[in-house]
Amino acid sequence: MIRSISKEKILSEKDTTFFLRGVTIGFRYIARRHQITPSIMWEIVSDGLLKVGMHADDLEDVEYMVFGWRGLTPEMLERYRWRYPDRCPLLDVLCTLDETCEILNEVQEWMLKLKGSKNSRRLDLLPALPELVAVRPDQHS
Repeated sequence: MIRSISKEKILSEKDTTFFLRGVTIGFRYIARRHQITPSIMWEIVSDGLLKVGMHADDLEDVEYMVFGWRGLTPEMLERYRWRYPDRCPLLDVLCTLDETCEILNEVQEWMLKLKGSKNSRRLDLLPALPELVAVRPDQHS
């Protein structure tokens, strides 16, 4: 279910919780699905954030947020909403790395609608993570 919101509406605590839940679940989901350690996952995400135009001074806040070391207030989300008026860099990177996390896709759709963007969830600027190949059990045992 995609939540509706207008550009004029101030984001609420409920909106903030929805966003934070989506990005933290998405971050962990992608790392686990691709068998990436949290620190390597953060390296991949932070590199992607810089490539899509996030300001370097915002990286620490985002890192603390995805690892659960810092919460997110509606005021912080509003600040990022207007600092990045067309897209959400974190959602763009996560959805581009792996587009199979349902809650993450819901949050991205909500954010794109909020920002009035008609573009897709994925960006051509970044490659998706490779699909994992299933490991076959040893047939000789």
